[in-house]
Amino acid sequence: MSTVIEPTQAEERWLECRLDKGMFSDEIAVTYPPEGNTQKSVFVEATAVRGTPGNRGRVLVRVIRRNGNMIAVLPSPNQDIVYVQAGDISGE
Repeated sequence: MSTVIEPTQAEERWLECRLDKGMFSDEIAVTYPPEGNTQKSVFVEATAVRGTPGNRGRVLVRVIRRNGNMIAVLPSPNQDIVYVQAGDISGE
């Protein structure tokens, strides 16, 4: 059974990630976590990231806290979801 997440339950935050060049000039490849075993790697609009390709950076996500877990919704076309660590999230 899936659960609908109300927009009021999500907080906009910045997620630490690895940034790489995208296929097009207006997109960036975002990988989380920035080091270690990749959980997810997706393309997002360049306007949703802070940093430069080839380095660590941040991507604007919606964070949802549920049952002691933190889930981030990435700004990808499919709104991919990753489980995140609190230390990888910042307000700015």
